[in-house]
Amino acid sequence: MYYTRSMIVCLTLHALHAVCEHDNGDIIDLTYTFDENTLFFPGHEGFVQEILHRGTYGPLWFESNRIETGEHTGTHMDAPAHLREGQLRIEAVPASHLVGPGVKVDISSKASMDPDAQVEINDIMAWEEENGRIPDGAIVMMFSGWGKFYPNRTAYFGSDRNDSYTDENDVSLLNFPGFSTPAAEWLVENRNIVGVGVDTSSLDFGQSTNFSSHVVFFEQNIFGLENVANLDKMPTTGSTIYALPMKIKDGSGAPVRIIAIVNDDVINGVSATASNYFLTFIAFFIVFVYKILF
Repeated sequence: MYYTRSMIVCLTLHALHAVCEHDNGDIIDLTYTFDENTLFFPGHEGFVQEILHRGTYGPLWFESNRIETGEHTGTHMDAPAHLREGQLRIEAVPASHLVGPGVKVDISSKASMDPDAQVEINDIMAWEEENGRIPDGAIVMMFSGWGKFYPNRTAYFGSDRNDSYTDENDVSLLNFPGFSTPAAEWLVENRNIVGVGVDTSSLDFGQSTNFSSHVVFFEQNIFGLENVANLDKMPTTGSTIYALPMKIKDGSGAPVRIIAIVNDDVINGVSATASNYFLTFIAFFIVFVYKILF
């Protein structure tokens, strides 16, 4: 009996030690709340929530709502099919692409002086000089600092119109940062990334009317994340991004919940954080068995 008890104690301590050896990391929510203030690209649809019931229902408390929203409203994922015929629709984006190393390219300094600033090839080169090669399977985020304007439509878009993004001469009314087409081409030709994201409403900068950066990414089935929140809190490197869209059949996009976990190593598709939760469960299970037996 003595050796059995000692063995269980040792197993418990070992499991708890394994949990403590790994930092679960900080979890950063990169998603805006969907509500009456949710922004959407001019010409698209906003978010509407209708309360169907909120109160007692017999002996129970019961809440139920109906929502209506466009696919490309608020924080959302663009499927490659959004602007490229024959490419992946939202339900076909591989689940393995929804988790990847987070890369943040910071152009906030030049964006503060130029609302039409773009991520250029030299910005990517500078990132790699300081942080090393962009890892395979990465999700590359542009940080422009534009989140400080959300949800003020005029400041965020550079226009207060929500019906159209161009004037009568088809000139864009919008001003905000995005990825330049040469930078998009360089990324798809030289690095093995699965997704890109921006803290603005479009992968292309506001003055674009042909959305060429979208097209470059989508031709390679690289998805886009738009209206990404809290990128000021995400580190330049050392995080894992989880971007989980609503799985809509034949969808061109979908609302998405995005989080970044700092110092969350993903090895062979298994998150260190998830492994730690499992180890914690094992430790408590051993303690439970110990109490029953002794």
